[in-house]
Amino acid sequence: MAAPTVTGPGTTLSDFLAVLAERERTLWVAVAVTFVLDITLTAHGLTLGFEEANPVARATMLVFGPLPAMVALKSVVVGIAVAFTRIAPPAGRPLIPLAVATPWALASASNFVLIFG
Repeated sequence: MAAPTVTGPGTTLSDFLAVLAERERTLWVAVAVTFVLDITLTAHGLTLGFEEANPVARATMLVFGPLPAMVALKSVVVGIAVAFTRIAPPAGRPLIPLAVATPWALASASNFVLIFG
């Protein structure tokens, strides 16, 4: 079976959402991977003397410590995402893990460049 395409003059939002729906499980795997990657790179950066840029995360880290704070904050986000997945219309469900994984992937890329770049 050939993979559907999402480009071209006839592509609509519903076509794009259908393609995402076929890949929803992959998007949740991306959430898990970026969860671990962002925490790992942030923790490594902190050991090198970098500072957390997110003021909420920084304040939480001061109270609970870096690793517990990062795991707790990201777990809350995943929990909220899962809850919204349960109530979202089926066509919009794949957007939820995409919305969670994208900023974490960007943060991970930024951290990687800052640390190793």
